[in-house]
Amino acid sequence: MKNLSLSQLQKNYLFIKIALILFLLCPLPSTAQELDKITEISIVTPQWDEQTNNDGTGLFFEIIKTVYEPAGIKMKYSFVPWKRAQMMVSSTQADAMVCVWKEHALEEKQLIPVYPMFIEYTAAVYKKETIKTWEGIKTLNDKNAVWLRGYDYHTSLYLKDINFKQRGEVDDYSQAWSLIDKGRYDVYIDALIDLHKYIRHNKLDMTSYSLEILWGEKAYPAFSNTEKSKKLIKIFETRIIELHKSGQLKQLYDKWHVKYPEEAWNN
Repeated sequence: MKNLSLSQLQKNYLFIKIALILFLLCPLPSTAQELDKITEISIVTPQWDEQTNNDGTGLFFEIIKTVYEPAGIKMKYSFVPWKRAQMMVSSTQADAMVCVWKEHALEEKQLIPVYPMFIEYTAAVYKKETIKTWEGIKTLNDKNAVWLRGYDYHTSLYLKDINFKQRGEVDDYSQAWSLIDKGRYDVYIDALIDLHKYIRHNKLDMTSYSLEILWGEKAYPAFSNTEKSKKLIKIFETRIIELHKSGQLKQLYDKWHVKYPEEAWNN
């Protein structure tokens, strides 16, 4: 092999020096973590009044924003029917949907955090003159019950030992309240959050009514099965406890007149 001349060595040295300077001047990410930095979470959901409002407000939306925005993650949302939301999350077209029961998330092969975002209480409302003594769920035995069409409470495991005398379905809240008020049905079963909302918006006088919680079901943000989602879940699990302990989470619930399920985040 021939020895390199002095001039060739000088040229090679100069080339290496220039290449090194250019390399050092290039803007490179300082860590691998910066390459993976999450800036957005995409949420798909039906539009629920006071929970997922069109303008991005509402209890569920504000929980998501309060969890993620301090980490520099903005919430992007789209309104779609429930079944489509499930499909979009399961197929990784969206990051997450809100207020999903564990069993439904597992059926769709979605990921959920350790902690819920909400407890969906189911309650019964009735006139005091119709049911004089309440003795828990068993009080519903042999009663005429009404609920919104499609809710199918009679199929719930919580009511598996209950034999209703008659079951009725209606299309809106006002119909159900009217049937209870007129004595056509003994009890109206619905989500507590919706019962409270109707009572508040219509300024109902509850003097002659009683309202009893039947059970509570934990509801979670359900995520697509991706590496991004796993990181989002870790953030949620940390932040939701921080918000609970600081009182910020309760403030959100109080703002939207929703019962605060303290037991959901107490270890």
